[in-house]
Amino acid sequence: MDHRKSLLKPIIKNKPIKRRIVVLLVLLVLAALIIVTAWGLPITEQEFGQADNIHTDDLEQGEETEIEPYEPPTITTRPRPEPIPNLDETSLNPLTGLPIDEKKVHSRPLAIALGNTNDGALPLNGISDADIVYEVPVEGGLTRFLAIYQDFAEVKMAGSVRSARHYTAQIARSYDAILASVGASPMGAGEIRNLGVTHLNEVSGYNREVFRRDHNRVSGRRVGSVHATVILGERVAEYLPQYNFRLEHEDGFELGLVFSDDVTISGGSNANTITARFSAGKTTTFIYDAEKKLYFVHQYGMGLIDANDNSRAGFTNVLILKTSVTGIPGDSEGRQNVVTIGEGEGYFASGGEYVEIIWSRADMESPFVYMLRDGTVLELGRGRTFICVVPTNMSAAFE
Repeated sequence: MDHRKSLLKPIIKNKPIKRRIVVLLVLLVLAALIIVTAWGLPITEQEFGQADNIHTDDLEQGEETEIEPYEPPTITTRPRPEPIPNLDETSLNPLTGLPIDEKKVHSRPLAIALGNTNDGALPLNGISDADIVYEVPVEGGLTRFLAIYQDFAEVKMAGSVRSARHYTAQIARSYDAILASVGASPMGAGEIRNLGVTHLNEVSGYNREVFRRDHNRVSGRRVGSVHATVILGERVAEYLPQYNFRLEHEDGFELGLVFSDDVTISGGSNANTITARFSAGKTTTFIYDAEKKLYFVHQYGMGLIDANDNSRAGFTNVLILKTSVTGIPGDSEGRQNVVTIGEGEGYFASGGEYVEIIWSRADMESPFVYMLRDGTVLELGRGRTFICVVPTNMSAAFE
């Protein structure tokens, strides 16, 4: 012991060495504090990995989610918009045919990939604010949503945000939309690059300020990490103009949707209840409320509720598009290929009636086109639209 003291004595008396030791100790203490602080941060302030081009399905491998029972407070219903007198066609939302700030008419919409599994993803935030919602198949016979907003800056938050697939990127491209997701499948990441889709990617380390992880996004229940990512309207309003993105459609872009105040379906059949089957284990049901003139969405034995305000998700229009859905050869996760180019059969429902339609899309640069069987352009009711993309071998039932 005395021998060690004798060895240290000259070192301690050496002032330059002593200063270096002190500085080193201070740096070690600071590093330890940073690690402890980061580890103890609330989950809402932590983020996923920083690496670019991560091919991930939300970094969900090996993570378990504890599902807590959720009993929402009083469920509300947002009123259907009234007919518009003295309509000004220059200030209408191109996704709904409803009035919007004239400055937003030519803005590129935001398309957000949202989860749709009954393992903690539901209820979703912001689903009632979406102008158009696509429900598309994913692996395991399940589905996810692609919610499209013309003016997301006015929305409190949307979540749970999940990973993109190549066909959700294709759908976003058809709207010239900015796509937001937590990573993407390998084919999804490739398609985003190939199509030049503007991408807000939570796992990329770039333009992530618009995201947050919020375990308390659902009032009264803590959600697991897989389902905690949200995107915030106020952050979109603040940060999107700072990114090097094109924020408006290029001259000549036309989405091509046609809207009417009072959709009359000639020769239509009853559609008070609609059931769209995506797989043997997943169906979505729409129940028409004649008083409110809206279809309300039901799945997993419950209604689709918006966790932002506990409102029921109601839609003026329901479209069911039938297309080829097949497994991707060699994909170990069982991911699917959903065809979005070409044409196919489908159904359109509004006002408690439905009719058969034909959908088509010429190429990746083009929007979807909807026609009646006689070749007439389909008119949608003014309001929000829900679009089911279902396999050709699955059924749709109307009552």
